[in-house]
Amino acid sequence: MEYYKIEDIFEREKADLLSGLKSQENPIAFILGGQPASGKSGLAKAILRQFPDKDFLFVNGDIYREFHPKANELIKYPERYSTETQIFSNFFTEALIQEAIIHKYNIIVEGTMRNPEVPLRTALAFRENGFNVEAFAIAAPALFTELGFYLRYQEEKDFQGYGRLADKNSHDRAVEGLLHSLDHLYNEKAVDKIHLYNYQAENHLVTFSLSEQQWDINILPSTEVIKARREQIQDKTLRLQLIARAYSAIPRMSPPIKTIVEALIEQLKD
Repeated sequence: MEYYKIEDIFEREKADLLSGLKSQENPIAFILGGQPASGKSGLAKAILRQFPDKDFLFVNGDIYREFHPKANELIKYPERYSTETQIFSNFFTEALIQEAIIHKYNIIVEGTMRNPEVPLRTALAFRENGFNVEAFAIAAPALFTELGFYLRYQEEKDFQGYGRLADKNSHDRAVEGLLHSLDHLYNEKAVDKIHLYNYQAENHLVTFSLSEQQWDINILPSTEVIKARREQIQDKTLRLQLIARAYSAIPRMSPPIKTIVEALIEQLKD
């Protein structure tokens, strides 16, 4: 799709997307990370509970896919939807980040942290423009989230007749990329704090705080993420909860997805 058409659509939607936001004397930027189906929406809720009196521009690239003129048709074809709407996700995300920087809006940016250069570049852009910057990330076992994105797809289909299926390769790259992204932010001292949460952001695990260019915890964030993932995959209660959720969805799944999900369940049982 032509670039200028996407730009025209953004300009048409921009006022609604920025509605109610006010410029801040001391703006804050929160950068969220985690592989698909890890529970990043729970991170956003945790932030809003901590700052009930603040307004945020919430940036989530997946939301902007729906602005593709053919989104309603493409959503019926999960294998095409993500690829063909990606340009809307990228354009709207970058444009809204620039709006926040220009106007000093508080902002929450949700992403996977798959590519370490992206959160680093984003964090530095905010910091160079006077924002306080913090990173929030989910430490979730890969097996939990791989099963989770198939379950989410089926639950979306049950609710609205269609769903968006995450790409397995992108998921796996995000599992690994998160480790490098957090270490990159830590080593470059690009954020003021790094907060880690468990799967679905139900519990806060640890916070790394930077003061006078020194971190208060002298280990890499990836070490804590790997440890937390290992502890959660060994938690029988968590595994059984996810297995029960999977069994409730299996009867409605298509044969190819059902086969994959059943194999993942067996891995969880082991």
